[in-house]
Amino acid sequence: MTHEYQRQSLEQLITQQTAAPRSAAVVFNENQTLWQTLGFSQSQVSLWLASLPQSNHLKGSTTATYQVTPDVAAHLVSLLQQAGGRMPLAQVLKKLPAGITTSEQQIRKLAQKHAQIEIKGPLLVLIN
Repeated sequence: MTHEYQRQSLEQLITQQTAAPRSAAVVFNENQTLWQTLGFSQSQVSLWLASLPQSNHLKGSTTATYQVTPDVAAHLVSLLQQAGGRMPLAQVLKKLPAGITTSEQQIRKLAQKHAQIEIKGPLLVLIN
């Protein structure tokens, strides 16, 4: 199977998924030769399908749902309330819960948009 044929097959699959979404198991079973030449397992096919923008609504029995938007602003407000309303930005970064990765710039942008939080120099300040 040539690279051009593989590319065309993948493009055709994407078009088919847009027109009539199918589960990862069905796509895998119907195109086993393609997946074998690419070295994809059924779980990798499932991940590939989930990465397609038009297939985000597909929910097969083998797909997992993850919440990827933690409420960082609510956590910042809580931290500031516990700290008496003020906290150095560097300390805020260290106090974020496990799994939340952010930068000082991202927190500064969030504070600019949030009604209860503002930046005063190196401090994050809670507004009453």
